[in-house]
Amino acid sequence: MRFSSFERFQLHDGNGRAVAGPWGEEESSSYESGTVSLDGEVWRIRTARVTPTKPGAFVAGWERGARGETRPFPRVGSVVGLMVFVTEGERFGVFRFTQDMLADLGVVRSGSSPGKRGFRVYPGWSGGLNAQAVRAQRAQAPAFEQLA
Repeated sequence: MRFSSFERFQLHDGNGRAVAGPWGEEESSSYESGTVSLDGEVWRIRTARVTPTKPGAFVAGWERGARGETRPFPRVGSVVGLMVFVTEGERFGVFRFTQDMLADLGVVRSGSSPGKRGFRVYPGWSGGLNAQAVRAQRAQAPAFEQLA
């Protein structure tokens, strides 16, 4: 699998990070799903899809359980967080959601939250948002960095 969004991230990042991977995941491959080690920290990576009818972009965030069922990512584990890449026209950015941020957003499953199998992200350039999307954009803003 090719990770074009991660490759673009590496070109723009410029921090000289030690990188191992990315390693592809069978599930959600259309979202360029995988894991990567950055400076010794393991991150899940995904590329969000811009949809024609709603602002923002959608990203899948689930794994397959032992019985074959899909379920949201767990709160626990060795993964530091989820990096979501977004491209819209000439714009490109990344959300770096830590496990704590994902828990606050209700994305990962835990004893107190069922989690989500997918969610919408709203880069700083997204406009024309309804009230709920504005709240989500504000909550996601600390994780977002526009790179191009």
